[in-house]
Amino acid sequence: MPVFGLFNSQNSQNSQNSQNSQNSQNSQNSQATENSQGGPDSGASSAALAVARDGTIGFWDGSADRQPKQEGRDSWAAMKAMATGPRRNLMDQAIGALFSVSAPEPGSGAGEGSVAIQGNPLVRLTKPSNAFLAEKQLPHLRGYADLRADRLPEIIMQTGDIQSFFALVGYMSPEATKWTLALSQAMLRLCSMLEMPLKHGFDVARPIAMSTRVQPLIQTPGHGAWPSGHATEAFALATLLTRLFHDRAFDPVEEIRTGAPLFRHAERIAMNRTVAGVHFPTDSMAGAVLGVTVAEAFVKLLDGAAQAPSRHFKGAAYAGDFTLATLTASLADPAVISSGSAGLSGEALPAWLTRMWQEAVEEW
Repeated sequence: MPVFGLFNSQNSQNSQNSQNSQNSQNSQNSQATENSQGGPDSGASSAALAVARDGTIGFWDGSADRQPKQEGRDSWAAMKAMATGPRRNLMDQAIGALFSVSAPEPGSGAGEGSVAIQGNPLVRLTKPSNAFLAEKQLPHLRGYADLRADRLPEIIMQTGDIQSFFALVGYMSPEATKWTLALSQAMLRLCSMLEMPLKHGFDVARPIAMSTRVQPLIQTPGHGAWPSGHATEAFALATLLTRLFHDRAFDPVEEIRTGAPLFRHAERIAMNRTVAGVHFPTDSMAGAVLGVTVAEAFVKLLDGAAQAPSRHFKGAAYAGDFTLATLTASLADPAVISSGSAGLSGEALPAWLTRMWQEAVEEW
């Protein structure tokens, strides 16, 4: 069973992040007020700058005439000075290093994969068989198909942007909530790095592979269905933002039980993938368990907690639909989702990440 260390920083092209018009991390407009140059570099501009330098400096003997501010500055100051791309790479390496994935080899017949945090087991997923899906899950898609006309605009938008739906609950401003945005997008990239090895290893069939009458609204992705990436990312983001948006005890399971707005949006995003015809409800259940558990552990680690809940979703033990109510019931049923705890150590966190978290919390 291969183990994947999450050091890959190339997920900055994640479609969940790159198409969001509210994303301050992407708005590298050359006319932005923080940009000291009036426009992008070009041959003409470089030539003009060279002439201007020669015309104003004259002779220079090569001696220094000022002290670099980089001398002795702390890691937070150095990180803030980074451009968007390098900062994302730094965040992805540091956050990804906290997690690892163990996924089965496709075709091996193994049906269990897991995610660990700091080497401690955090999430286990045991997949259902394709025969189970055909018998127990495929019929759900018939009822969901009736919602397609109403949900089409959401479905299309959510193929490339889920963050905007959470911004309906708490405004996400490039100026006022810069670090909330940065951490939110880092969480989406982390989820992609976690879910893709599992999807590949489980290689669970999509609905279209089981009936010609599914006829999805959107093109079915070629990779495995289980767990749902949209559900993983939506529930992880809802969990992270629950901690940041609300001044109350951090308890994602209680927020799910009471149907808090952030999780209602996560539920709808996940359900829309079944409406579209590209996912089964169990895909969303697996993704919700993965997303909530990973984000909850990340938040608790940043908050200085010594442990976080661990969970095991047994896919073959659940044949029902996916809603917040069924998720709540499953979280309380050890036969479907069993729980434990994973140890955490804040000593592994870089100082700049701890400071970024503090800044994000203070934005609210």
